[in-house]
Amino acid sequence: MNKIFLFLIGIFLFAEAKSQTTYAEAIKQGDDAFNNGQYKVAINKYFAAEAFDPSKKDVVKEKLNLTFDRIDALRQEAISSKKDAVDALTEAQTQKNKADTALVEAQNQKKITEVALEDAKKQKLLADSALKEAQIQKNKADSNFNNLQELKKTVIGANYQGGIVFYWNDKTGKHGLIAAENDIGEFNWQQAKDTCLHLNINGYTDWRLPTDDELSSLYANRNVVGNFELAIYWSSTEFNALKAACQTFDYGIASNYNLKSLKYRIRPVRAF
Repeated sequence: MNKIFLFLIGIFLFAEAKSQTTYAEAIKQGDDAFNNGQYKVAINKYFAAEAFDPSKKDVVKEKLNLTFDRIDALRQEAISSKKDAVDALTEAQTQKNKADTALVEAQNQKKITEVALEDAKKQKLLADSALKEAQIQKNKADSNFNNLQELKKTVIGANYQGGIVFYWNDKTGKHGLIAAENDIGEFNWQQAKDTCLHLNINGYTDWRLPTDDELSSLYANRNVVGNFELAIYWSSTEFNALKAACQTFDYGIASNYNLKSLKYRIRPVRAF
């Protein structure tokens, strides 16, 4: 009896240590990404850490707030840079207008000397160069500002294009996956696929069942997306003609291959 008790205790401690290691690794990866300026990756890792250990959500929330603050600071810096560029452009345009006026006046004056004319031409060239450089700086500032604005729109957990962002396909924040805000219901596998294909949610009609990998990501971010039941959910991944992959959302066992005739819940997703 004592041996069995010690064996069970050992399994519990091993599982607890593994959970802590997984949480710690996610936090470390998030911190490394933050320090390298990869804020999207950092946010993704922090949310993953919370999924591994929801009891540490306050720690994760603090790190997420710090990351959002850093993003906002960069946005403010981009706004300031844009203003400086606009001011420089305005000043350059003023100087160009003055130079153009001086050139016209010089050409209209019959007694103007050749030296004065050449000087006016040089001033115009300098003004044109300054205007061109100012325009380049403004374009860069506009690009940085727009990128940061897009980043804030597509952060994981944000409401975007008909649902909630739960996954990024790249580091730009322009491509990823969106989950519907609520389950659709319970269906067998074929009904689930057909139902998703005919959905119109918030004006979008390209909804579908998630693959088994996408369903795992959805489970990892279930606390961010919200409104899940402690139930089994279908994926679109087939095992054979009779079975397809699914995942339980009460304790997270993935890649079970159950009979397609069974009725499970569905949460549609779409790409952006």
